[in-house]
Amino acid sequence: MRLAALLLGLAMAGNVSATGEINVLTDLYSPFPPGCVGLELPNAPSSNDNVMWDTIERAPGIGSSSANSDVRVQIWRVGCADDGYSVVMVRLTNQSENEVLIPQIFVDTETKDGLLWHDAQLITNPAVGNISAAGSIMPATGRTFMLGVEPLSLFDNETIFTPSDYNDEFLLELFWGAYSPGVQNPQLFPIFPYEPALDPPQFALPLLHGRMSGSYTVPGKAATGLFLNVAELADDTNFIFAVFFTYLNGAPVWVVGNTPGIEPGADLVEIDMQLIEGGRFFTDPGSFTDADTNRETIGTMQIEVLDCNTLLLDYDFASSGLGVGSLTVDRLARIAGYDCNPWQ
Repeated sequence: MRLAALLLGLAMAGNVSATGEINVLTDLYSPFPPGCVGLELPNAPSSNDNVMWDTIERAPGIGSSSANSDVRVQIWRVGCADDGYSVVMVRLTNQSENEVLIPQIFVDTETKDGLLWHDAQLITNPAVGNISAAGSIMPATGRTFMLGVEPLSLFDNETIFTPSDYNDEFLLELFWGAYSPGVQNPQLFPIFPYEPALDPPQFALPLLHGRMSGSYTVPGKAATGLFLNVAELADDTNFIFAVFFTYLNGAPVWVVGNTPGIEPGADLVEIDMQLIEGGRFFTDPGSFTDADTNRETIGTMQIEVLDCNTLLLDYDFASSGLGVGSLTVDRLARIAGYDCNPWQ
């Protein structure tokens, strides 16, 4: 437990195939990659080694001029599939009979110019803009938040709090003084650097999400690859559409397939793939209908995420005599404006 290590240091100095809805958006308030954590955030650290802080702090109840209530504060990191990236989790639980508001949050790293605080947010869902939970009522059952940070300093509006700062050591401040002028002393928590060995990801495997949509190629095979579209349907399920482009009998051919609506957050999907024949070139006179085309299911393809730019394809086309095996595909192009990790 890192808290014990910190206390010892002060004394010596004399003073988680996973599924689940996933975060697919990010902005400057959320310095962690999309797809790192689920919309349903973990309600506890993964182990004692993962704990930074688990302590009871005094806070003012609503309308109180003194710190008359107990709040449990738990802080830990969740690792991301992207090397060097994590999300700081803050869980707050009101353990008193008084209603308590969620505090304002600030973070800082010490610079040669001293402390230059940055506004921060406790957020529960991916979104764009400042969506801080500060000022809302803290539940007695507890709630976990992701820590987002405004990059520009409050003091000079120039000093940048970067993702590297976020994943390194910094200072976190919980401040109730805006709600209760009689309580001006903030609670300060040193946040330890991200350590993959201590801060495991929420999901054991990277999950498939919308930013993986795009085109992929097969290394060493000319003009061969995959078009992948991870779409969101009206009922909030995902729809996976895959087009594998290759050759058959010397001519270019597409093998296509899609899933029905599935729950977001799969790390692997299996799709029935079809070979479609019988149509004509779209500029030919006249027209043709679906009845003019022949759809033949030639087997299945499994799509597994290795990382946001690399997929593993396991195919079984044995029933059609087209082979069984696996291959990796590498991203050729992404959807404009939708990097896997906007911070890289």
